Amino acid sequence: MHRVTRRAVLLLSLVFAIALPAVAHAATLETYAGDSRYTTAIAISQAAFPGGADAVVLATGATWPDALAGTGLAGALGAPVLLTDPVWLTPVTFAEIQRLGASEVYVLGGPAAVSDDVVAALVQVLPSATITRLGGATRYETAAVVASATVAANPGWDGVAFVATGRGYADAEAAGPVAAALRRPLYLIDENPAAEGVLASLTSRGVSHAVVLGGPPAVSTALEARIAAVTGTSERLAGADRFATALAVAAYAEASAGFTWERPGLATSDAFPDALTGGVLLGQRKAPLLPTPRAGLPDRIANALYARRAEVGGFTVLGGTPAVPSHVRQEALHALVAPCFDINRAMAHVSAITAFGPRTAGGTAERRALDYVAAQLAGWGYSVSTQTVMLPDGKTSRNVIAERAGASTDVLLLGGHIDSKYPSPGANDNASGVATTLELARILAETTSTPTVRFMAFAAEEISGATADDHHFGSRQYVASLSSAEKARIHGMVSVDMVGYGSVFNVRSLGTGPQTAVASLRARAAYVGQALPYLKDPGRYGWSDHEGFERVGIPAAWLEWREDPVYHTAADTASHVQPSRVRACGRLLRGWVLGMGEAGLDALR
Repeated sequence: MHRVTRRAVLLLSLVFAIALPAVAHAATLETYAGDSRYTTAIAISQAAFPGGADAVVLATGATWPDALAGTGLAGALGAPVLLTDPVWLTPVTFAEIQRLGASEVYVLGGPAAVSDDVVAALVQVLPSATITRLGGATRYETAAVVASATVAANPGWDGVAFVATGRGYADAEAAGPVAAALRRPLYLIDENPAAEGVLASLTSRGVSHAVVLGGPPAVSTALEARIAAVTGTSERLAGADRFATALAVAAYAEASAGFTWERPGLATSDAFPDALTGGVLLGQRKAPLLPTPRAGLPDRIANALYARRAEVGGFTVLGGTPAVPSHVRQEALHALVAPCFDINRAMAHVSAITAFGPRTAGGTAERRALDYVAAQLAGWGYSVSTQTVMLPDGKTSRNVIAERAGASTDVLLLGGHIDSKYPSPGANDNASGVATTLELARILAETTSTPTVRFMAFAAEEISGATADDHHFGSRQYVASLSSAEKARIHGMVSVDMVGYGSVFNVRSLGTGPQTAVASLRARAAYVGQALPYLKDPGRYGWSDHEGFERVGIPAAWLEWREDPVYHTAADTASHVQPSRVRACGRLLRGWVLGMGEAGLDALR
C-alpha cells in the first residue's frame, strides 16, 4: 500500500468562518384538518365560525368547477363553504350545519353536481331553513349564477369581479381568500360558446372592472380584450406558473384588501378541496394562499417566504399530512431561515469549474479550480483555509476548507473532490458535487442551524499512483491531520460526488464504519420526493472521499446518482449534467442540515 511520507501542512490553523447570525424567530404551524375533505372543511368552518353562522354554502366534494365561485359568495354571506357527497347528504356535514344554526343553505351546481336527493334531505332535516340551488347547465353558467347571488348579497359591491379559466382550479382558488374578504364575485370563462353568456352576464350585472387571473394560456389576450370591452377596464394577475400567479394574487391582496404575511395559508395544489374550503378562513384573517405540491415546496414560494421572513409568524395549514406532508411543512419553516437551493447558480458553478478542462491532481487546471472555490467562499464572507496535500509523484495539491458556525460546535461536513480523470473535463465527476457544496455554502452563509457546517473541496480523489489504492489523497490526509478531539466533533460527513446524472439516487458507504449518517439521510429522502436506496461500495477500497472518514469511525456517507455512461470520458461536459439531479441533491442536504437538531446530532454519534 502506498503511504504518504510527509504529514499535511495546515497553512491556516483556524477554519472558523463568518460570525454566527441571529437565529430566526420561531414560527408556528396551525393546522385545520380532518380525516377526509369533508371533515377538513368542517374543521375550517369551526375555526372561522365558532359561534355559528346564518348561512352555509354547500358544494360537491367530488369535483371543483361549480364550487370555485362559492368563496366570494360565502364571504358576502358571512358563511363557510362545506362539502357533501354528490349523491347523499354527508352526515358530518349535516351535523356541522346544525351546529352553525344556519337558516339558509346555498347549494352550488345542478343535480349532476349535487343531486336532488341531497336537496330533498336538506329540506326534510332543516324544515325551517331556506334551501336555494344556484346552478346552470354548464360550469360557466353556474359560476355566473353564483356571481349574481354574490352581488345581491353585497349591497356595497364595488363593481369589481374576478375572472378565471374554467379549465382548472388553481388560479380561481388562489383568489378565493381575497374574493371572500372583499365579497366579490368570480366568473369562469374560456374560448368557447359559453363565453358569450359570461360576457353578457358581466354586462348585465354591471361589472365595471375585471381582474383576470392567470396568464394567456389560461385566459387568452384576445379574450381579455373582449372582457375589457364589456366591463370598461381590466387588469391581469399572472405569473409563469400557478405558484407565480398565486404570488401575484397575494401582492394584489396586500394592496387592495390589507392582507399581510403574518400567517399565510398552506394547502396542496395537487387537489382542490382544502384550498377551496379554506378560502373563507384565510379571507377573514387577511392571509394569502400559498399552494404547494405534496412533492415539495416550490422554489417560487420558498423565495417569497424568505423575502418576507421578518413578517411571517407562522402558517395556517389547510389539510392533514396526506395533503401537506411533514417535509413540506418543515420546508416552509426552513424558508424563513435560509434561501432555497438555486439550481441556476449551481449550474453556473458546474460550467465554471468544467471550463478549466481536465483537472489532473496537482496540475494547473486543478489549482485554478481550487482558487475559484476559495474565491467564491471568501466572497460570501467565509474565512477560508487551505491544507497542503502531498502526492506520490512529488507534486502538491490542496484542500479548501470553510466553516459556518452553528448553535452547536458539533460538525456536519459536506464536500466533494475537485480533480477529474484525464481526459475528462469532469462535469458530473465531480464539478457537480463541488457546485452543490458551493451553493449550499452560499445559502447557509447568512443563517444558522443547530450543527456547525464545514464545507470542503478535496484534492486528488482520483487514482493517481501505481496501485488501485493510490487515491483519495486529499480526504485521507485531512482525516490524518485531525486530532482525536477534532474527529469527535464531526458527527456526520457527506461526500457529494457525481450528483449530476443518472436515474437512481443512492446513498453509499463502505459498510464498515458507523451507518448513522446513511440512516439519517435516508430518513430525509422525502426532500427529493423519492426513495434513497442504499448501495454498498464493492471491494475493500472506498469509491469516494467518505472512505477516510468512515475508516476512523466518523459517520460518513456518499451521495451519488447513477449510472453515468460517459464516466471518465471527454464527453463529461457541463451540458451532460442534469439540473434536476443536482437540485435534488442540494434540496436533500439543505433539508438535512436545517432539520438537524441536537437529538439528531447525538443520534449520529
